[in-house]
Amino acid sequence: MNFAITNIDIVTPFRLIEAGTIVVEGRKIVGIGSAKEVDVPGKHRVFDCPGMILTPGFVDLLVHGGGGYGFADMSLEAVRHISEFYFSHGTTGMLAALYSKPEKDMVADVKRIAEFCQNSKSSNIWGIHLEGPFINKSFHGAMKADYLWPPSVSGWEKLYDASHGFVRLMTIAPELPNVEDVMRAAAKNGVVLSIGHSSATYQEVLKAIDNGAAHVTHMFNAMKPFHHRDPGVVLAALLHNELKLELIADGIHVHPAVMKLIYRIKGEGGILLITDAIRASGMPDGDYTFMDQVIRVKGKKAFLSDGTLAGSTLTMEEAVKNMVQLVDVPLTDAVRMASLNGAKVLGLEHKKGILAVGKDADLVVMNRSFEVQMTICEGVIQFTSDGMTELATE
Repeated sequence: MNFAITNIDIVTPFRLIEAGTIVVEGRKIVGIGSAKEVDVPGKHRVFDCPGMILTPGFVDLLVHGGGGYGFADMSLEAVRHISEFYFSHGTTGMLAALYSKPEKDMVADVKRIAEFCQNSKSSNIWGIHLEGPFINKSFHGAMKADYLWPPSVSGWEKLYDASHGFVRLMTIAPELPNVEDVMRAAAKNGVVLSIGHSSATYQEVLKAIDNGAAHVTHMFNAMKPFHHRDPGVVLAALLHNELKLELIADGIHVHPAVMKLIYRIKGEGGILLITDAIRASGMPDGDYTFMDQVIRVKGKKAFLSDGTLAGSTLTMEEAVKNMVQLVDVPLTDAVRMASLNGAKVLGLEHKKGILAVGKDADLVVMNRSFEVQMTICEGVIQFTSDGMTELATE
């Protein structure tokens, strides 16, 4: 399909093109700029969107589910539902997060997601984020401690082989015994290693960086709190540019003032907005299952009976909105954290997360209230609000 979107404020995300035009042919962007700079071919469908915002598609590297379904559900249909749900919220790229389970069950989950990735075209599910099983029992969060595995290369190989290479990222606790062999084996296969659910000391984090760690899972959550005489993951993550930070920007997992602090320290290039969303995302308050436990959702907060936070109900457009409105981050920076930075972590910045000629046409149209009006993935319109179709002309 060939089309153009005109009269829209374009966030590239490095700059803002006011009342700009973007032209798409097939799966690629072929023109972008001001109305004076870009000609729209006569046979292209045109969406005229005054007052709206166009951004790159959002990239979320930690998603457990949404719209009433979870990636750990024993069904490919559940995966399809989750994909469609997040298209409606602007996510054109994500990793299916799988939590720790007994070996047989976790391997089955990995195989199912890999099968979906192998057989899907223009999908927003790019691969798998293993949130475990090699994490610290003292910081298991909402996961069942009995489901964690002792680190071993053989255990890692079972998971990776089952994924057919679709494991892209793995959360790991670098302080565990024998874990360095697992880290090196994963890193050799191009898997991004993320420190999380961890009590690692400052020195252990530095050693982990040498062994391939480049990422930190949901910053501040499920890790030893910062202490000025005993620094650990938090301080190392803030000080070392080798580590990119995931941030659940819902205002619940991290206070907005703390979000502002890490933005000032790490800058727009060092933070990735993620949701850590569960099946309750997009659903009403009530009780749901997650990690084989009952989770209660009330006022967008998801928690166990003892009050432990258990994922979120956040979506990516809400994360961008919160960064702009709660943290006073410029729109361009907030969008970069929600798009290009995640693509960079996965080595896809040459075609994803940025609006420029030759890049994949992964696009999100939002109104000024940050409500998604249209989502396009590789040139294919995957979601439109009722109002968008009225804006189109042939």
